[in-house]
Amino acid sequence: MSTGQHLVTHVVEALALLALVGIIYRQRAHLCWSFVAYLVTVLVYNGLVAFWPDRFFKAWTWILAHGLFDALKMGIAVELGYRIFQAFPGAAATARRTLFTLLFLTSVALIGIPVATTYGDVVLEWQPRVLTGTIWIMNGLAILITWYRVPVHAYHKRLLLGFVPYLLLFTTVLSLLREKGWGILPYVQAAEPAAYMLLMAFWAWSSWRTDKQPDASPALVRMLQPWRVGA
Repeated sequence: MSTGQHLVTHVVEALALLALVGIIYRQRAHLCWSFVAYLVTVLVYNGLVAFWPDRFFKAWTWILAHGLFDALKMGIAVELGYRIFQAFPGAAATARRTLFTLLFLTSVALIGIPVATTYGDVVLEWQPRVLTGTIWIMNGLAILITWYRVPVHAYHKRLLLGFVPYLLLFTTVLSLLREKGWGILPYVQAAEPAAYMLLMAFWAWSSWRTDKQPDASPALVRMLQPWRVGA
């Protein structure tokens, strides 16, 4: 592991920890448990790589970790769809059908791809298709929110605002890598960590931000409040 990679790993770990502490302090964990699980996974993986690089900075740990990251990203998209539309039965029915269709199409897109056993298999075959499916789901949610004029909790809006641009950038970079070959890998290795650090910094800021007036209806805000004794 180079000095630059070691520094990026520590920065991402610190930002993920800051975001997680902010989420817990502001009592927002219940708004998207999948995102909490994602941040914990980022912390564990980056901690292992940062402190024991000789043992964990390997291709197999990268494949395993990013497979889990991609699954959690998909889980975040599905959970956001459920939570955003749960107070609106009519829109929720359409959202469920849309999510099911997009998940089915993503599964179909993965059929026929050989099992990922190398770094190249994951980067060039699996990740672009899985991430594209995640983008489809999140963009589908945005379209349904606009179509039905569904009020969205500010925290959910910030999660979507952070994920979609990063996933679009990452998928584009992977497509270029597939088309141009491994010769552009150094540029990818420079651009992707920088974008990911910006994303983590945005989430760290978002987790601590105080929402004076939630951008959602009172009924939805009450439904999303954490359970309290006597409430």
